[in-house]
Amino acid sequence: MPIDTHNFVRVVGSVRLSDCTSNLNSKQRPAETVIEFANLVRTQPISLKSRYWRDIRIGMRLPDIPTSVAFWAGVATLLGAAGAWFTFTATVLSSRRETYQGIRNLLVGLHAELDLVSQWASGGEGDPGYVLPEDLKTLTKVQKDWFNPSRFIFTLETPTLQNFTRSQYIRHLTAIVQPLVKLNYSFRRLFEFHADYRAFVNNSPALYTSVFKKLKDPQSVYLPAEADFMNFVFGMNHRLHQNLIGGEKTSDELCLYKAFRSAKSALAQFEAQLQVEPLPRWFWILHVLASCLTFIAVWQVLRWFSILKG
Repeated sequence: MPIDTHNFVRVVGSVRLSDCTSNLNSKQRPAETVIEFANLVRTQPISLKSRYWRDIRIGMRLPDIPTSVAFWAGVATLLGAAGAWFTFTATVLSSRRETYQGIRNLLVGLHAELDLVSQWASGGEGDPGYVLPEDLKTLTKVQKDWFNPSRFIFTLETPTLQNFTRSQYIRHLTAIVQPLVKLNYSFRRLFEFHADYRAFVNNSPALYTSVFKKLKDPQSVYLPAEADFMNFVFGMNHRLHQNLIGGEKTSDELCLYKAFRSAKSALAQFEAQLQVEPLPRWFWILHVLASCLTFIAVWQVLRWFSILKG
């Protein structure tokens, strides 16, 4: 009797090996034993167990090369697109953190310079600034030292404040640009006027010396030229203190007193709201899409290896 070799080697189910060995150990003739074994295969197909404890179909055909290439290329495309988006997002977040830290460093420099500027701007808490008598005679009695040509102000450099508008972070600092620009103008105007004042005093060394000596004696009598020189020095000091430095009653909003407080207040409000710039909302839509692509790729790989069914 011919044996169906196809059915003989096809194993699609499960069979007990004891059934086979019991027939082989019997006293049947070899031809009958082979026929019996073939019939047993038809009715009870044999199944082997892999080391992963899954049913492996011995007759199963592997996908051809084009199919495998197309599948893995698709998986690589899905994972590559998702990975590219997540890499881009991480780069954007890193850049925004660096920007935040750069702004913080800039503010540190500004605070250090404003602490020095406050000494010229009457920046103490509750300090009214230069609130001077309106009567000229009273003023000359209160501020007698303004006649002295030896008065001198030590200037200082404020590079962070002066170069503030050149900062690479200027687009993130729009809330404090105007107050700080006004403060820089007020501060530079004060020192430029003081430079003119010192130039005027030093250009008359004879008058400077004679007035300086006579001021030590309250009973001194001044020559007309010396009196004119002293009055001019007093007028320049008056403008320097009352108009350029100013106080709470000064009408000029660009006086150093008011410009300093305006900048200080704007800086405090800006720092209170400063944080790392959040990502736009549309980023989250692409986050969800990239996550879905990653999930689909992983799901397909698990199906490819028959870890997941369906």
